Amino acid sequence: MLRSAITAFGFLAVAIPVAAAEPGGAASGTIAGEEIELSVWTEQSDYTSSSFSIYFRASALRERGLGNLSLGAEWIGDLDGDFLSAEIDVPILDTDPYHSYRADLNDALSLTITSASYQGGLLAIAGQVEGVLTSMDRIALRNPEPDDTLSVNLTFEAVLSLLQ
Repeated sequence: MLRSAITAFGFLAVAIPVAAAEPGGAASGTIAGEEIELSVWTEQSDYTSSSFSIYFRASALRERGLGNLSLGAEWIGDLDGDFLSAEIDVPILDTDPYHSYRADLNDALSLTITSASYQGGLLAIAGQVEGVLTSMDRIALRNPEPDDTLSVNLTFEAVLSLLQ
């Protein structure tokens, strides 16, 4: 009797996280050396069979004159951390022309996936992104001020819905 109760509880414990998984998530770490907590903007975040796009937002970004932080990556085959491309972008509000802080794998951006699994049309993904983003003219990706940088070190967990 006890053994079947433990087995049933084990199945229930495994089933609950999958059934309870909903799009969402969070990131925490530092931006420009200051601690920050961000939440996943579920309406803008999604994945395909070879890419993901996560948008993070927080009032603390707006207080710093920044917009929503976006993180995206593309790969071939399995999502195993070997990326074709990855980039992070944070708009700088109230700039004309439009500027953002940006970095990609060519700029020594580090993106590490610590776990990834597909659960009934959802992608549960966790990892860390670290790098130094440089201010860029968003339209032509020119860098008018190479010393205007923003360091980012974030650990994130997200559950993403499939791009429709």
